[in-house]
Amino acid sequence: MKEKRHTQVTQIAAARSWKSLVQKLDNYRWLLPQDYKPGMRVPGLIFATEELLEVAGEEQALKQVANVAFLPGIVKYSMAMPDVHWGYGFPIGGVAATRLDDGVISPAGVGFDINCGTRVLATTLEEEDVRPRLKRLVDQISRDIPAGVGASGQLRVLPAQIDEVLAKGVVWAIEAGYGWPEDIEVIESGGRLRDADPSLVSNKAKGRGWDQLGTLGAGNHFLEVQLVDEVYQPIAAAALGISGSGQVLVFVHTGSRGLGHQTCQDHLEVMEEVAEAV
Repeated sequence: MKEKRHTQVTQIAAARSWKSLVQKLDNYRWLLPQDYKPGMRVPGLIFATEELLEVAGEEQALKQVANVAFLPGIVKYSMAMPDVHWGYGFPIGGVAATRLDDGVISPAGVGFDINCGTRVLATTLEEEDVRPRLKRLVDQISRDIPAGVGASGQLRVLPAQIDEVLAKGVVWAIEAGYGWPEDIEVIESGGRLRDADPSLVSNKAKGRGWDQLGTLGAGNHFLEVQLVDEVYQPIAAAALGISGSGQVLVFVHTGSRGLGHQTCQDHLEVMEEVAEAV
């Protein structure tokens, strides 16, 4: 009991110390001054509520915001989005841009992957439709959506078909019956990279991915059933199919799984070899 109380006191102290270091610009923006650490090239800019900032302070994620500000060629700010939390080099939720002439490329700055995917799915359901069935719904999602390290899915393709998945992206999913043609219109780049060349992806990476289609992954990846509380920008909301408060949405955040992790590993090794040779 004493140990738990000590931990809570430590967390509160950490949050307070961070709140004393940042400058409140408004209810959702906080400035981490450039003089916080000698050598910071730009200040930090955090987008968060005070409640979220306290959590980030407990994790020391804002310290990583300061660390990113040391990058050569960084432009204007080392930024952190509302989901900021402890990461690798960058905090998760960290954003930075560097100049072409004197900046750097940080391929594993935020995490060790090639790309996470996020989608918001608007439904025609209202809170009163879902609330009485919420427990059953969550249980069913847990059964149907594989998640966690190494999880494999019910959707299986032959290893030889992975090239088609990589080349066609969302088009492959629609042709296989896992989407609608209109999905293409609301996904950036039409849900595929036009110049994608699966031959550049190693067989080891492909072997790690063929049985993980339709899975979420681990860490901060999730599937959430969400409720619209308030609409601040009606025009933007309407473009996303959001009609107003009380509407139920489904938010998906998935990793690129073993295939993405291995692809990143393969190319980081190439980059390290080149960097050492320069």
